[in-house]
Amino acid sequence: MDPFVSALEELAEALTAGEDPEQALPDIAGEHDLPVQALRNRALRAFGPLETYKQRQAELKKERDQTARRRDPVFAGASFLAAVASLSPKLSVDERQAEIGRLAEEYDVDPAAHKEAIERLRKR
Repeated sequence: MDPFVSALEELAEALTAGEDPEQALPDIAGEHDLPVQALRNRALRAFGPLETYKQRQAELKKERDQTARRRDPVFAGASFLAAVASLSPKLSVDERQAEIGRLAEEYDVDPAAHKEAIERLRKR
């Protein structure tokens, strides 16, 4: 097996965990007996800029989640209601309504269709 494969997998995990690429690269290269620059070059080809890897992965996950919600309206509604349920009880009525509107856009749902459920959540 190509020694770079396991090193790249380990590097991806480190970057996702928020480790600094400049610290992770030498450590991982050393563990796998690889030249640091060679691992860096392979990582750049495989992952793109290492400094923004974690952010890009989070954005991709968000896009996948949004796509899944668009395909399944029940999932979208449930996700929307879960997000509404997690809103801070300290929000004013206007702030809460604005946040519900923002969440409705994010989850691509009609808040009027979930009005009764939202009202039940508010009473908790």
